[in-house]
Amino acid sequence: MSNRRGLFLLVLVAHMGWPAGPALAGRPETVHIQLPMEAKLDTEGYRRILVGGFLHNDAQVFDIEKEMVRALRKDLDKNTDFLILDDPPPAPPEQRLEDLKKNEPFFMALAEEFRADLIISGQILFTTVDRSGFVEGEYISPTTGRRTIRTYYADRTGYTLKLDLIFVRGSDGRLVYDTSFVQDVMVNTDESDPLSIFFDLAERFHDSYLSIMAPQTRTEIRYLFTE
Repeated sequence: MSNRRGLFLLVLVAHMGWPAGPALAGRPETVHIQLPMEAKLDTEGYRRILVGGFLHNDAQVFDIEKEMVRALRKDLDKNTDFLILDDPPPAPPEQRLEDLKKNEPFFMALAEEFRADLIISGQILFTTVDRSGFVEGEYISPTTGRRTIRTYYADRTGYTLKLDLIFVRGSDGRLVYDTSFVQDVMVNTDESDPLSIFFDLAERFHDSYLSIMAPQTRTEIRYLFTE
């Protein structure tokens, strides 16, 4: 029993960041521990999942709702045991997100039409802003190879993707869970491809929204001190 208590103390001291005393001195050994994480949403009783019906702003070169719904369906179908419906739901009424969350008749009608136990909807905002301006950067002379710091004008564009997800129970149209994700990036304008950037930013949400519907694991580091 004393050995087990001693080992627990060693791990606890390392985890809390306290300095090791003489009795705990030694070479630390790194240990990676896989910890289970329960799904954030209680999914008992849900089988048929309908994804779609998002509020969204307009993108100039592609349909952001269509691309986001496709990505969400693909991830959920691949990484969960739910039946992800392929049917394209109708567009939601033109209203604010907060009003959509309370629109029980709309979601109940969707659930009845598609026989959905759970509906994933929300809002997608993909925006751009001009970030051009003077910046400092390293310059390498092509003739001498000398490195210097200089100020130059950079033509840059900032992209932001905000995804608001709402999870609605089909039986009564009531909201059971909601959350938001935001990611942004800044790139040189002449190198930017809006669709590629959209998918790159959406990919960053992957683990976060899967953790809502399905159990996940997270890796934490512990340190064991040996003599």
